[in-house]
Amino acid sequence: MNRTDSKIKFVGLHAHSVAGSIFDAIGYPQDHMDFAYENGCDALALTDHGNMNGLAYQVLHAKKMQAEGKDFKPIFGCEAYFIPSIEEWQEEYTKAMEDKKRARAVKKDAASGATVEDEGASKKTQDILRRRRHLVLLAQNQTGLNNLFKLVSESYKAENFYRYPRIDYALLKKYNEGIIAASACLGGVYAGNYWENREESPEAVLDAMRDTTKRMVDIFGDRWYAEIQWNNIKEQHELNQFVIQVAQEQGDKLITTADSHYPNPTAWKDRELY
Repeated sequence: MNRTDSKIKFVGLHAHSVAGSIFDAIGYPQDHMDFAYENGCDALALTDHGNMNGLAYQVLHAKKMQAEGKDFKPIFGCEAYFIPSIEEWQEEYTKAMEDKKRARAVKKDAASGATVEDEGASKKTQDILRRRRHLVLLAQNQTGLNNLFKLVSESYKAENFYRYPRIDYALLKKYNEGIIAASACLGGVYAGNYWENREESPEAVLDAMRDTTKRMVDIFGDRWYAEIQWNNIKEQHELNQFVIQVAQEQGDKLITTADSHYPNPTAWKDRELY
């Protein structure tokens, strides 16, 4: 296929593949990379849910593309599951176990083991035991890649894993060097502020987002990005307005992403069936 010479340069910084986002995305990393290249893109990030299983596919296919004279950069990343404090969560978990009625529900969850991602579920969950938010993490350099590996490994440790592999502010503070972070989607960290406060007032949403921004900037500095997306979901566009306002107030940089879950526009029906 002839390559399209895109007049507007775009790099997808949020994408999912079947290699690491099982039951949520279709297409292997190489399918996504080929489509991006054929449509004038010079790079693409892979940000599968809670793992980096697609990295080897990225590396091998990038080498193949290079051998074919195609200059294309794979960006290594992960869409992590985030909660503010695992220590506080552990305290709440202990309280839940002491409550006989809640304990039965907790044991049922724990017995089920790992859970595949349902993006809709993480958007509205209020119970602290089940709550998690998405956070896009991208390797800036080799140090960042090493720290991404560490964060993913830490997230699967018994003390951090509950239905999903999770990280918190403490782990980000320890392993943030060389990593770019972004606020993600309708299941993301800013979206969590939105879902949890929108019934109270717009100002409550903004205050929560300002607090999240401060904590993220304290860790990442100018490597923190506010992320907006363009889909047909009404709440996404409401969230975008809040994100833009907070970014302008705080002087944070905005990025726009596709949050793609299939390798080309015609594959959406296949994903619906999948």
